Amino acid sequence: MSRTRDTALVALAAAFVAVATMLIRIPTPMTRGYINLGDIAVVALAMVLGRRLGWLAGGLGSALADILGGYLHWAPWTFLIKGLEGYVVSQSDVKAKFHWSWIVGPVLMVAGYFLVEVFMYGWAAAVAELPGNGMQALSAIIVGPILGKALSAALEGVRS
Repeated sequence: MSRTRDTALVALAAAFVAVATMLIRIPTPMTRGYINLGDIAVVALAMVLGRRLGWLAGGLGSALADILGGYLHWAPWTFLIKGLEGYVVSQSDVKAKFHWSWIVGPVLMVAGYFLVEVFMYGWAAAVAELPGNGMQALSAIIVGPILGKALSAALEGVRS
């Protein structure tokens, strides 16, 4: 692929992740964060874009949502955590019926936020966030691959 095409794909995918993240936000007062649907988009797009671009779209789009949504203090951490999630998920082939990375990526997201929350707010706040982050991960594990396969099929129709 060309550098221009890669840049355009990452920009569009990051925008999609940002919108998915900001669409429904449930604030979590103990850590001044929020629960969202963005991980579904991170998983789906990492499956479609692959190793070179999937991590970047997830990290940039999620961090952008934090910045635009008034959660600037989370943006650097989000970029790293969601980028890692996207990178791990992108190890799979979108055509696979199942791949271990679809579970490991979202679980690493929960672990990453837990560690940062312990550092920033203490154990009590980090533990209080686990159910919400767990629900985000579970939704990404279940819905992300379905959306990824649908996006891949739609793009295949456009390419042919």
